[in-house]
Amino acid sequence: MSSKETRKLVPTAPARRTCAVAILALSASLVVMEYLVPSSAAAADTLGGHAKQGQAIFRQRCAACHNKQPGDTSPFGPPNLNGIFRGTSPLTAKEAARIIEDGKPPMPAFGSVLSRSDIDDLIAYLKSR
Repeated sequence: MSSKETRKLVPTAPARRTCAVAILALSASLVVMEYLVPSSAAAADTLGGHAKQGQAIFRQRCAACHNKQPGDTSPFGPPNLNGIFRGTSPLTAKEAARIIEDGKPPMPAFGSVLSRSDIDDLIAYLKSR
């Protein structure tokens, strides 16, 4: 192999930096998701049956966007759903179900993806947080 061919195979410094940043961002998001959505059996055991199923739905359908830390009041990104039904909630369960079913830009509608029972389970999980 000539040195000219070898240079083509070696990534440039900017490409290596881009890859490193992407790997760090992915790692950080996985750590945040694990913190926000605990996967331990002990955490799941404290939830009722509907909330347990709702937790699985949240992990699969919601956590990718709604992954803020508890107490994060940043106006950027999707709303923080930690404790959304605690205290004087800005949202009723009925309103939450409607938003999940119909969507609210930029959030897509999940009415054709989740059954009414799934949505009820998801709301039970959100109420438990």
